Amino acid sequence: MLRPIPPCIQGFALLCLLGSSSVQTSLAQTPKLLEVEVPGGHYVGLPVHWGTYDAVVLEPNGQMQFIEQRDVKSHSILPYGFSPQTVADARVELQSEMGANYETVVFGPYVIAAPLGQAEHWRARFRRLLAGYLRYFEVRQWPLRRPDFPLRVVVYATRAEFMAYSSRHEKQIPSSMVGCYSPKTNRCALYNIDLPNSHATSTEGARATNWSETEATIVHEAVHQLAYNSGIHERLSMDPLWFIEGLACMFEQPGVYDSQQQSGTLVSRMDPARRQRLQPIIDQPNLLLTYLHSLSESDELFEREIEVAYDLSWALTFYVAERMPVEFRKYSSILAARPFGDYPSIERGRDFRQVFGGDLSLLAGRLTTMLRERP
Repeated sequence: MLRPIPPCIQGFALLCLLGSSSVQTSLAQTPKLLEVEVPGGHYVGLPVHWGTYDAVVLEPNGQMQFIEQRDVKSHSILPYGFSPQTVADARVELQSEMGANYETVVFGPYVIAAPLGQAEHWRARFRRLLAGYLRYFEVRQWPLRRPDFPLRVVVYATRAEFMAYSSRHEKQIPSSMVGCYSPKTNRCALYNIDLPNSHATSTEGARATNWSETEATIVHEAVHQLAYNSGIHERLSMDPLWFIEGLACMFEQPGVYDSQQQSGTLVSRMDPARRQRLQPIIDQPNLLLTYLHSLSESDELFEREIEVAYDLSWALTFYVAERMPVEFRKYSSILAARPFGDYPSIERGRDFRQVFGGDLSLLAGRLTTMLRERP
């Protein structure tokens, strides 16, 4: 029989995953790395979760390995302490992985790999997004934590390369996908579609590309990565999809994060297309209330009516971020404190109403008023 993992090791692993400010000060008393042997190889890291049937090992590079306990052949504590990988080491590792046709650049927590000659362009884009993201939460007095692990971004040169990578890490790959983020790998992967006004704009493929939607998708996935590494979401939590997707959708609108396009008006920060699609729903108060009940208690709406789910998640997140920032932060804290595992609908609905109010009809009314505001 395998011996259980010492609680102190599991506790420190959770501190690392949650980005606790005490991680760095705790390194002097860091527990040793754990080596887990499984068929075909082994993993080295810290056990973020070690249950009866499954386990999750957090590696120094920030990746999480999900393991079935029946596959664990052995595990042992190594004579080495855990230390999160540095950005410099991550750059060397990523450059080696991507090969001579790619170049890597770093800034802040980012390590970006892109085709030769293009990395600086992508660094500028991510620098602008990061600055706007930090500014948005700073204005709302929501302190964010610093990422404890490097944020890897890979911009693949061809669609074929991107799809090959994505198919290994995502269960379903839409044909229109141009970017993805995986909490498991903590990596953001993009497809290098040429920008407007480049030499490729004369090609049939470029003419067919909706550039605003492409840019929005890139921002969407990049915000997922930021949110999971700055304390908004937790990578091992079962956060409601409306919260995860709504936040990323909110930042798709340049007026939210781009200082060159930011405006003081609420309407200028709204997504006009989503707002327009929601008008028939807010004209039917009972239907809107039904949808809000559904989003607050489960993710089923994303399976039944995916466009409605995304649009309403955007509207709900935008409203609470703009009008209820204190409650929004409290809700995030409640989610972060939840244990690993499922989030029953009863508990999920209770937590939602506890923070945002027990009468969802009032929330629906305020949401409707916001969506009807004029410029």
